[in-house]
Amino acid sequence: MRIGYAIAIYEPSLVIYHGGDYELYRVGAEEILRGDLAFKHDLYLLRPPLFPLLIALLNMQPAAILAVNILLSSSIIPLTYILARQLRFPSQLLLAALIVAIDPTSIKYAGVLQAEPLANALLACAFLSAQALKNAAAPQKIAALGLMTGGFIALSALARPAAYLFWIPMAVWMAWARRGWRLMAAASLALAGLLGAGLWINHNAVTHGHWTFSTIGNYNLLYYRAASVLYQATDKDINDVYAELARRVEAEMGNEATDITAMQRHTHYTGAAELQAAMTRIAVAIFLEHPVQYLITLPLGMYRVLVHLSGPLQWLGLIWNTVLLVASGIGIWVLARKRLWAETAFLILPGVYFIAGTLLVQTSGIDTRARVMVTPLLAIMAACGIMRLLNRRRAASASPSPPAGS
Repeated sequence: MRIGYAIAIYEPSLVIYHGGDYELYRVGAEEILRGDLAFKHDLYLLRPPLFPLLIALLNMQPAAILAVNILLSSSIIPLTYILARQLRFPSQLLLAALIVAIDPTSIKYAGVLQAEPLANALLACAFLSAQALKNAAAPQKIAALGLMTGGFIALSALARPAAYLFWIPMAVWMAWARRGWRLMAAASLALAGLLGAGLWINHNAVTHGHWTFSTIGNYNLLYYRAASVLYQATDKDINDVYAELARRVEAEMGNEATDITAMQRHTHYTGAAELQAAMTRIAVAIFLEHPVQYLITLPLGMYRVLVHLSGPLQWLGLIWNTVLLVASGIGIWVLARKRLWAETAFLILPGVYFIAGTLLVQTSGIDTRARVMVTPLLAIMAACGIMRLLNRRRAASASPSPPAGS
């Protein structure tokens, strides 16, 4: 399915892939191939280096990048199977893997020139490692698995920044879920995650004078989150909204703010810490000016993150995602009834982290791409829910019929 979809949308000029994220990754790969392994280009303030490194390793060949991304995306299928087995859900193993295999969002975002497949595969490895850490007994193994789990999270963030603080809730969960050696497990996980994030933040501070993991959060906060609020409040054309926001940024920086167009926002991807701070101040001011619209955009963002799928798979995605969410809800209810609290929290916590992070900085211009990193966990929840319904149906069918006339 992944290969078929990639072939269906592929065209030699790569128009469908170019623009936006890939252009920045490509520039990063070009810099690496020129010998910049210190990551001095300011684009690395926006996009961490792991995916540009992969592009450079593949000699910037789009067909090779697509093929590797399809393989990385497909690896989530057996990883989901293994994760369900680690969670001791034997009847859900194949069903959970099947759900991931045919998930329209996973199919769409497999054959792409983006960092998601790499970041998501690393995050799935972190989920597996976390479960192994929870069940480990020997102190040496606990320390090693903790470092491995935090390391996978850090590597995922170096491919796509969304996970760079994910080690915090995972360390808290580990300290609660384990029965022994809690502090060692949580501390080793947190140490690796903190080092991974901290070293990259330090690199940006030393190289670019900016203590940040990525400036994409500031950009999205203003030009997606605040833009959505201002659009709802004023009903202006979205390009006029972008132009107004860009003018406010330039004025805040003391620059000439006349003749500013919507395209000016693209110069705000990176820049000095003062620019990023100005963008944040303007975004917060807009939220305070329009609190009603800020709240209204939250359910819109939830819909886009959990249900909406853009492109030719839109209607299939709408139906699929609705069923997936209902089945996942039933699955969590089943686990909670069985008092499997650690497993329930493990499956819910990553979704809460990533959805909350997305809603904080972006409620427009997104779709279920923003939840694809937790698809394995949703699939396991949904498999639990579906098996519950199937088992109830089998039990009802197997029960003896009442006597005639009773």
